[in-house]
Amino acid sequence: MQKLKAVPLPTEILYLDFQKNKKNTLLLCLDEGWQFSLRIHNAKTAVEPSLKFDIQIKGMPADILIVDCFWKK
Repeated sequence: MQKLKAVPLPTEILYLDFQKNKKNTLLLCLDEGWQFSLRIHNAKTAVEPSLKFDIQIKGMPADILIVDCFWKK
């Protein structure tokens, strides 16, 4: 069994503003290396009161992903 190291969670918002050249996308930067893109848009092409909220991770602490390569001799 392999133990996973706990990754520090963010505790402070460092920056929140519209993403460059975008009218419906915010960039959220937090401490500990976390960054998210937040976008709100229509769920369909027709105009109606239905919106979607998309969140994408743009940055995360380097400790999140560790790749170990084991080579056969």
